Amino acid sequence: MPTISTAQYTFNANELLTLCIAAYAALVSTFVLGWDAYKWLASGARVDVSASSGMQLVGGLVEDPNTYITVTAVNIGDRPTTITNLGGMYFESWWRAYVTRRKSTKAFIITEPSQAQRIPHRFEIGSQWIGMTIQDGNMVEMARDGYLFLILYTSTGGRGQRVRIRIREK
Repeated sequence: MPTISTAQYTFNANELLTLCIAAYAALVSTFVLGWDAYKWLASGARVDVSASSGMQLVGGLVEDPNTYITVTAVNIGDRPTTITNLGGMYFESWWRAYVTRRKSTKAFIITEPSQAQRIPHRFEIGSQWIGMTIQDGNMVEMARDGYLFLILYTSTGGRGQRVRIRIREK
């Protein structure tokens, strides 16, 4: 049986330079693809939502004895959106509130959360929207006994941006 001998291959300078340039180009193109994917995922309207309880209206011709829960939203994204609704959900257990996020014990819609910025409201980049609802005994009970969330729905938000309501002690 004949023996096969192999010769070791060596790169010349031109081939080695070509290999280094190809490896560098592959690394840079992979980074650029990742950066473009990140920019695409992070683009669009992003809404930052916060809530405050125990708020009262001050001033005006007629004194208002009611206490309110206010929802403040700021569009921190790079595109405008439209606020379509403000609603709420009450969950009795943390499992349903944070893990499954479905099958709320009670769900409701706040029909007119803002007199000045009526819904639907065009929500421009960098602008702020404030809505409110009366903090009645039912809302206080839901916030203390379980997990009460107010949810701001936008035209680009899908399930909405939710914020948990906690009642401040006086």
